[in-house]
Order: sequence, then structure tokens, then C-alpha cells
Amino acid sequence: MQTILQILTIVLSGAAVVSVVLALYNFVVDNALKKRLTNIVRQGRAPVDTSLSRTAGTHKVASVISILSKLSLPAEGWQSSSVQIKFLQAGIHHKNAPQYYFAIKTLLTLVLPVVLALFLHFTQPNLPIARTLFLVLLTATAGNYLPAILLRYITKKRIKRLRNSLPDMIDLMVICTESGMGIDAAIARISHEMVRNNPDLAQEFYLSALEMRAGANRTEALRNLALRTSLEDLEDLVSLIVQSDKFGTSLATSLRVQSDMMRSRRTQRAEELAAKIPVKMTVPLILFIFPALLLVLLGPAIIQVMEVFSKKSMP
Repeated sequence: MQTILQILTIVLSGAAVVSVVLALYNFVVDNALKKRLTNIVRQGRAPVDTSLSRTAGTHKVASVISILSKLSLPAEGWQSSSVQIKFLQAGIHHKNAPQYYFAIKTLLTLVLPVVLALFLHFTQPNLPIARTLFLVLLTATAGNYLPAILLRYITKKRIKRLRNSLPDMIDLMVICTESGMGIDAAIARISHEMVRNNPDLAQEFYLSALEMRAGANRTEALRNLALRTSLEDLEDLVSLIVQSDKFGTSLATSLRVQSDMMRSRRTQRAEELAAKIPVKMTVPLILFIFPALLLVLLGPAIIQVMEVFSKKSMP
């Protein structure tokens, strides 16, 4: 019986690792194929050698991932809910990304605790059952919340990059509008000019340009842009563009005022971070620097006092 359980532990561990690796591999292959097809369409030529043989083997992996993801997918209609918006705000536009996400979440929540329970059963058979259950439940909880924490971390980093590059983007928009371009042409031009400096912001504006080119309303496309970025400054910019378009005011002047305001906000955020540094340095100063400094200053005096008292105590 013990041999069977050991074999089961090895099989489950191998299955978990292989599933995660295959999920990531399938995600990378799909992205590579998508980029290749996009380049072929842009260049306007036929491919010499397609990757059908490579993608054929990923269909079985995709079916396994689909089965695993169904165990933790939300209810029906999640594609148009806040769950899908979280991936868009993190900059993940792949259509199969939610399936990979929930498949990995299922593996970390279900398979990893079972592997841990079997491992503790073999390595520490005298461990109390209550402690084993506590460790298993703790592992399952960590596996359930770890992907969400990672996704939230990626979203915060992306929002920070977008916020820092937004004033430069508005300056480019001011230059484009003052040179005689319309707002649609300015957005398309900005999406090409900011690829090197900030590819995230350029990608979002390129998607908005594609929406307007496909026939979507400009207001709707800009509001979708603000929804995908989850950036308050960009929401203010979208409201400014919509109001200027509705009331016929000067867009270049409004954008220049908005750019100055965003630069002031960026300076205030930098000053706020600089003001927090002394408070954050208090804890390491008290725990690490102050004891070492105290030891260096008072160490010789304490040694001399101990020598004096030891000599006095001698007869």
C-alpha cells in the first residue's frame, strides 16, 4: 500500500509540473503564431512553411487546459464581466489567457495540496492530523490566491508605466493637433511614435485606432481605452476630448492645459515618495544601524568597566 501511494505521489507531482509547463508552452506558441501571421498580413505575402505541425500537437494540451479551467471558471457571462477586464487591464489580450490562468489556479488549488498531503504522510508519518490538515488548507488557500496576487502586481506595474508616460503622449497629441491632424489621425500617429518609449500605451492607442477604423464611435473607442487602462488621468483625458468634440472648443489648448496638470501630478507623486523616505528608513535604522553603532561606541567602555570590576573582585 505504501508503494502505491509513493507511485501516486510521483505521478501527481509530475502531472502538475508537466501541465504547467505545457500550458505556458502552448501560450508562447500561440503568441508566436499570431505574431507571424500578423507579419505575413502586413507584408502581403504567403508563408513558405506554416507551423501546422507544431500547432497540431497543442490541441490536445488545449483540451486538457480547457477541462482544468472549467473547475474554477466563474459563472456564465464572465467574458463581459470584471474578470475579463482584469486581464485587459494587465495588458493580456490573448483570447486563451483566462483558460491558462484558471487552469494553473486549479492545479495550485487542488493538485498541490494533495501532493503535499502524500509527501507529509510518507516523510513524517507521526505528524498530527490537525497539523497536516492545517498545512494542506494553507497550501490550497495560497494556491487559490497566488495567481490573483500576481495578476494584480502585473496590473499595478503596468498602470505605473502608463501614468509616467501619459504627459509625453499628450505633448505628442498637442503637436499633432496643432499641425492640422484630426484626433483620429493623431491617435494613429501616436500609436506608432511611442512604440519604443512605452509599448503598453502605444498598444492601447493602436487598439483604439483599430476600433475607430472598424466603424466604432470615437467616444465609445476612447471610453474603452480608459476602461482597459484603468487610469484616472486617462479617463480625464477622454472626458476632455469628448467635451471638446461636443462643444467645439480648441482641442490643442485643452490638451496643453491637461498636459501641464498631469506633469504637476507626476511631480507631486515624486515629492510624496521623497517625503516618505525618512519614515521608511526609521525601521531599518532602529533595527540594524542603531544597534551596530551603539555596539561600536559603547563596546570598548563596557569592556573596560568589566575589567575594572573583575580586578576589584580579585583578593
